[in-house]
Amino acid sequence: MLFAQPILHIRPKPQRTRIVHFLGLDNSMSMAYRDGSGSYLDRATASVIDYIQAAGTDGIFNVYPLAAPPRLGSGQAPWQHGLSKDQALAAVKGLKVSPASAKMGEFLSALGRTNRDAPSGDVIRVLLLSDFTPNTLKQLLDVQEPAKAHNIDYKPIVSPEPVNNAAIIEAHTSEAVGDRISINVTVANYGQIEQHRLLTAKVKASESVLTEVNLSPNQQRVYQAQIDISSTEPLLLSSDRKTQGQLSLPIELSLSPGDGLRQDDTFYLAISTPQHKTLTVILAGATANQMFLVGTALDTLSRMNSHGAFKIRQVLLSDLASADLGSADILICSAITEPLGSMASALRSFMLAGGRIIFFITGEPALSAMQQLWQQDVLPALPRKYVPERVYVEPKPLHQQASAVDSLAAEALANYRIDNMAFKGCWQCEVHTETRCVWKFKNGLGFIYHRSLGDGTSILVNTSADDSLGSLAKSSASVAFCQYLLGANNQVSENSFAYGEPVVLPVPSTEVLSGERQLWIETCDAQKCRVALSLRLGSEPALSLSKGQAESSLLVPDPGGIGWVKTLGKPTIYAGVNLPQGETDMAKPVPKEVAEVMSRVFSRDTGKNVAPAPAGVFPDKKRTSLWKAFAWTLIFLLLLEPAIANRLKR
Repeated sequence: MLFAQPILHIRPKPQRTRIVHFLGLDNSMSMAYRDGSGSYLDRATASVIDYIQAAGTDGIFNVYPLAAPPRLGSGQAPWQHGLSKDQALAAVKGLKVSPASAKMGEFLSALGRTNRDAPSGDVIRVLLLSDFTPNTLKQLLDVQEPAKAHNIDYKPIVSPEPVNNAAIIEAHTSEAVGDRISINVTVANYGQIEQHRLLTAKVKASESVLTEVNLSPNQQRVYQAQIDISSTEPLLLSSDRKTQGQLSLPIELSLSPGDGLRQDDTFYLAISTPQHKTLTVILAGATANQMFLVGTALDTLSRMNSHGAFKIRQVLLSDLASADLGSADILICSAITEPLGSMASALRSFMLAGGRIIFFITGEPALSAMQQLWQQDVLPALPRKYVPERVYVEPKPLHQQASAVDSLAAEALANYRIDNMAFKGCWQCEVHTETRCVWKFKNGLGFIYHRSLGDGTSILVNTSADDSLGSLAKSSASVAFCQYLLGANNQVSENSFAYGEPVVLPVPSTEVLSGERQLWIETCDAQKCRVALSLRLGSEPALSLSKGQAESSLLVPDPGGIGWVKTLGKPTIYAGVNLPQGETDMAKPVPKEVAEVMSRVFSRDTGKNVAPAPAGVFPDKKRTSLWKAFAWTLIFLLLLEPAIANRLKR
C-alpha cells in the first residue's frame, strides 16, 4: 500500500445551476405596424411566449420592454426582474406599444451589470426580438463594449410583404397673411409601396383638404399649404386692450387612411397667432422734425403688417398730456425732457395697463426728468455719464428670444450688418434691478434695455431717434429696427414637442396676476392633473418676482403619450406631442448586417458551462491521494510501538 499510492474517491455536495433568462422585447411605435399576419408586436409576443413555455420551470426570467411604458405610474414597470415562469408569461402578455424609441443601450448596460454580479454557477441566456429599424441599428452601432452571455438568440420581426407606411414627420408655420396661415409639412414614405394620400387639416371642428400626397418608395417631400382660421372662435392668451391678443389654435394634420401604421399619420401642431388690431402709436418729439425718420419707418411697417396697421399721431413732448395716453398703445419719445418728468406717474399707469414706452436718448437729456422716471420704475436704465467716442454695436443681441422684442427682426438686422454702423457716442447707464440689457455695444456698454411693469414694457435705446448720435435711423435697417422695438406682434409661435422632450406651455400673465401657482391640465391620454407654474423673468429663471413682472410657464412632467396637452381653464392653451423623428422608418433590415451587429454587440461567455447538468445529477467524483495519510500513520505506529513495549516491561 505504501508504494501503490491508493486514492480515495469523495462525492462533493451537489450544486444547483440557475438559468437566468433576459427577454428583450421591442415595444416601440414601429412595432405597431400591421400587415396581413397582424402587428409586429403580436408576432414578437407570440415568439416570446413560446420561448418561455419551452424553458424549464426552474428558470429565472427578466422581462425588458425596450421602450419606456406609455405612462409613469400606470402599473407597467419598464423592466421586471426575478420573475417566475408564470409571472413572465403575464408580463409579456400585458405589454403595450409605447411612443418612445427602443433603448438598446440601456438594455445592454443592464445585462452587463447583471452578468458581473451573477454567481459563478449562473447561466445567462438572452432573447432579443425587434424589427431592427434604422434607429435601432444605429443605437447598436454606437455600443462600445459587448455584453456577455452563454446563449444569444435574436429574431428580426419583419413583414414578408412589401412595407406600406407613410408618415408626417414635421410641420412648421412659415407666415401668416390675414386669416390664412402658411405651413410647410414634411411627409416621408417609409415603405416600399408608392403612396397616394390626401393631406387634411383639422382646426377645432373645421376640417379641410390641403393637398394630395404622392410619394415614391423611400421618398421624402415638403408640402406647402395654407389654413384658413377665420372661422375659429377667439381664444385669447391676452385680452387686455393695450396688448395685442394671441389666438391659440390646435391644428391636426392627417393623412387619409391607407397604410399599416396609423399612429404616424397625424401630426399635432399647436400655434399662437396674433389677431387683427390697429395699434395707436404716439410719436413725441422734442422738435417737429425729430421723429420724421421713425414715422417713415412706421408707415412702411404699417403697409407690411398683415395683422393690423399703425395709427400714428405726432405731438411735441412739451404738449404731451395724460389724456393722450388713454387711447394709445405705444408711446415713442425722441428724448427725455422736463415735461416727461412731470408725467412720470401717468406713464407708470400707462405701463401697468399694458402700454409700451420706447425712450430714445440725446446727448443732453433732462437729468431731473430721468430721475423721476427712474423712481417710478418707468425708465429701464438711468444714464449717468456720456461717452463721446465712436462706438459700434454687436452684430447680434444678447438674448435672441427675448419676449419684449421681435426676434425675427433681430435676424434681419444682422443681415443689414448693423455692426458696421458707427455711433457718435453713447451713455454709461445704471441698470435697474429688474431690467435686462438685450443688446450691447462692442465696448461693453448697453445699447438696448427693457423692463416689464404690469402688462406693459419700457425700452431705453442708447442712441437718438434722428441722426444726431448715429446713422441707424437714416439707414436701410431702420424699418427692421423699429419692428424689433415694437415687439413680436406679427409672429406665429409654435408649441409642438417630440415625445421624450420637456413639454412647456406658456401661461398668460393674467394667471400670475391672479395669484395662481397651479393649473389644471389634460394630458394626451385624457387624464387630468394639476401642474405647478414656473416663474421666470424673460427667458431666465428668477427666484422672486413681484406680480405683473413675471412671465410664467407650465412644465408637464408626463404628457401621457402622443396627442394634445392643454390647459383646462380659459383661455385654453395647447401643445402637440408627436413621435420622435425616424421612429417609424420601416426600412427592412439586411439579415447579414443584423448578424454582424449582433456578433459585435454580444459575446459568448465560454468560461461557464453552456449546457449545464440538470439538478440532481452530480459531476464526477473528486479524487484525493491517500499516500500522505498512510505515511503519517506508519510514522505514528513506529513511534507508538517502543512506548508500548517499554510500558509492558515496567
